[in-house]
Amino acid sequence: MDIITYKNFSWRYSGYKGWTLHNINLSIKKGEFIGIIGKIGSGRTTFCSSMLGLIPHFYPGTMQGEIIINGLNVKKSKIADLSKCVGLAFQSPANQLTGAGTTVEEELAFGLQNLGVPYEEMHKRVDDMLNLIGLEKFRKRSPFELSGGQQQKVAIASVLIMNPNILVLDEPTSQLDPLGTEQVFDLIKKLSKTGITIMISTNNVDYLSRFADRIILFDNKIVKIDTPKKILTDINLLKKHSLTHSNITEVSLRLKKMNLSKKELAIDFAELKKEIEEIMK
Repeated sequence: MDIITYKNFSWRYSGYKGWTLHNINLSIKKGEFIGIIGKIGSGRTTFCSSMLGLIPHFYPGTMQGEIIINGLNVKKSKIADLSKCVGLAFQSPANQLTGAGTTVEEELAFGLQNLGVPYEEMHKRVDDMLNLIGLEKFRKRSPFELSGGQQQKVAIASVLIMNPNILVLDEPTSQLDPLGTEQVFDLIKKLSKTGITIMISTNNVDYLSRFADRIILFDNKIVKIDTPKKILTDINLLKKHSLTHSNITEVSLRLKKMNLSKKELAIDFAELKKEIEEIMK
């Protein structure tokens, strides 16, 4: 069952001559984990914003075609209605944390309070969410006292607690150190097993190779949609669109150039480990 459908969608921001996104046709099934990659200015953030209806309802511009999200026509629906099925987490957790509460648990409860969720249910959902993101011990701490990775987990949790069908993450680790990045992707890995549809825009291909079902390469249009293996090992394709393959793939590529291996290029550590073990034999 398709939960996201784009039909001949194009978007041009007001004041610009060219299309930021042009002729997008796409179908995403419920429960899929989709990675979105592309150079700066390729339209990835615009694409993410369109799923929540910020485009065309918030940003001025010209739209062609249509977007159907969980049965709702984006152009004909209100952002408030779309936000019930789509959760969007931004690059910087500081831009998403409301500061309405003084503690992590109050931050998570804020959206539920606005919806008038009964106290017992709200308390349970907050407890469940703290357990999911692994921050039970920090529930009484201010979210602004946490590390960057922990703050981003709280920001994502504040979206998840509203029970969206689709989670959209726009460069969620771009401002984090390696530890914070690992923490956030560990959470995303957990979420991918719950049946929620995940759309994540990131050029961190090491993590996408582990989790994504499919990857979309954008360059103001959809250049290619395929499995992580087929896209992330296509060195020429990535280079053409100003992207870099992973360090793991680079090691595998060098082994191939040295005639030590004839296997397909590796995209994750498990594949590379197996390739090296076979060489050692």
